[in-house]
Amino acid sequence: MKIGSEELRYKPEDKKVLDMELFLLHIPLFLTIFVYSYGYITWPIFFLIFYMIEIRIFIGNHDRFHTDVRNKFPRPFEAFTEWLAVSVTPWDEPYDSIKKKHIKHHNTHRPGESASFDRLANPHIVFELDGFWFALLNCLFYEEVQLIIDIQNRNFNRDRWIHLFTYLPLQILFIVIFGWEKFFGVFLAMRIVGFIAWFVFSWGIHQPMIYQFGFAKKIPSFFRYIFLILNGKRVTEGVLHHATHHAWPGVPSKKLNEFDAAVLRNPTAAPDMRAIGH
Repeated sequence: MKIGSEELRYKPEDKKVLDMELFLLHIPLFLTIFVYSYGYITWPIFFLIFYMIEIRIFIGNHDRFHTDVRNKFPRPFEAFTEWLAVSVTPWDEPYDSIKKKHIKHHNTHRPGESASFDRLANPHIVFELDGFWFALLNCLFYEEVQLIIDIQNRNFNRDRWIHLFTYLPLQILFIVIFGWEKFFGVFLAMRIVGFIAWFVFSWGIHQPMIYQFGFAKKIPSFFRYIFLILNGKRVTEGVLHHATHHAWPGVPSKKLNEFDAAVLRNPTAAPDMRAIGH
């Protein structure tokens, strides 16, 4: 790929590799849940560990929307890795549904275009536009909001029914074994992480001061290191170089910094990136 006078090469991540990475992340996640459920750690410690793992899973799920799907697991195992999650409500949105909406999100955030408030063209726009408090409220009730939109758009597909009949019995079993208090602790942790993830990755990083090439250079090194420790490299690169990701969505996260730097060296070749509402 050529940016100005520079030739850059990249290879999209394989879905198979990223699926395995996410599968392995669920091992310490579920271990943490069971250690908390048996009362060996308190909720604040549980939440901190849960956050550090789950936020990496969240952005990993995003990144595999952009992977090379030619190299992947056989469909049964692939489906297992896609559905494996900490679903604390039986109406959690399945992988295929989120992927379709994310593609629409990219179609309405292409270089030279500014997204409009069209919930049909981009159902995730409710997390981005119409003001701070509206976006915050929608991110807080992200699962319920998307469920209502799917019902309105007649998009309550088979995968949602699979989630309902798969996770509801597991949730009932968890409550029977560990009780409502522990279930609510896991629910609260997941809801907080989901809220933070949607708010940061939908409303926050599409703001004008962030959604631009070279944003990473404006962040103090100390803040970046703390953010990296808490959230991992995928999340950090996705936040600092989100405009670069929208300009070249197939570029893997580990290459975003390289592409961002090339754009700064070749400003006349930089595409026009418009923040939400602009």
